[in-house]
Amino acid sequence: MAAHDDLGSLVEQSAITLVGSHWCFVSPKSFTEACFSVPAVRALKHFSPNAKIAVLCPESQLSLWQYGLDEIEWVIDYEDGASASKIVTVLEAGSVRFDSAILWETGCAAKAVCKLDVGQRVGYAYGELEPLVTDSIAIDSQPGPIEHRVRHYLGLIDQLGADAFVRSSFQKPSLPVAPAQTKIAIAPFSVYGGSHQWPAERFLKVIELIEQRHSEVSWVLYGHEPKSSKQGMEVFGSLLGQDNFNLDNSADVDVFAALAQSSALLACDGEVAHMAAHVGLPATVIFGPNSPEWRRPLGKQSVVVREHVACSPCFKSKCPLDFRCQTEVSIEAVVESLELVMGQRGS
Repeated sequence: MAAHDDLGSLVEQSAITLVGSHWCFVSPKSFTEACFSVPAVRALKHFSPNAKIAVLCPESQLSLWQYGLDEIEWVIDYEDGASASKIVTVLEAGSVRFDSAILWETGCAAKAVCKLDVGQRVGYAYGELEPLVTDSIAIDSQPGPIEHRVRHYLGLIDQLGADAFVRSSFQKPSLPVAPAQTKIAIAPFSVYGGSHQWPAERFLKVIELIEQRHSEVSWVLYGHEPKSSKQGMEVFGSLLGQDNFNLDNSADVDVFAALAQSSALLACDGEVAHMAAHVGLPATVIFGPNSPEWRRPLGKQSVVVREHVACSPCFKSKCPLDFRCQTEVSIEAVVESLELVMGQRGS
């Protein structure tokens, strides 16, 4: 069995070996899950340095897979919501033919790989995915403490014979030189729903306290307010006219590159926090109804602030009670964490 460093072990390796040298890694549809699958691509390439790996992903994930991943030979993107037939057309338009594919879930991309008749299709043996794979790997269903989602992806690569649970699987690209003036990215909105958002007024209080304690701080707001939360942007509207506060949520913005040019991130539990983790940016991430043990951003540079309450984690997008998992998180705790991560950014 592969050595697992200090990250523990899963189950005994399977007898499956990926065939050929051109492999297609079909990205999960969820952006967050795609972020959690990135270490699996690194582990796969480190295991087989001569392999040529392509990632097949929705267009909305293109910038994720193009940033800082030298392990990937090609990124093949398709229009979000495309049918299996349209994805087949995209794949056929390329010059690469794949010997093997790794599938994580059912969906049009997985069905497209089947229609393309890729000879070996590897995936976990569960539900509707199992008929789509030629070589299935059993999931370890032993009871135990909750495990982070990254282990789901690394576990399969581990069973293929790789040393997946090692630090090199989690390596980050080097950040560029830190900005001369402190520039803090903030992401107060979450696509997971309004219950995952810390009150906007408290973000404003954190900004006020940081500016009192630190000179020449600028702020850049990322992300879009979900339809379920319609008051947050009104709160931040009072800051948009200030010289040191900018809104950067245009579709043309390369969020990954922009975050890499920041000093730190202050975010609620949402996609921007995972983007920052991908580039290695120190971040304070406020958790509410979600479980950090299950879905926290990857890397020690991401610091979670959370106040455990009896009803959390509930994983609901809309709070049925009194929003206590968010309101119990104090402004002081967030400021303390943010000042800590501000000091972690190398020059």
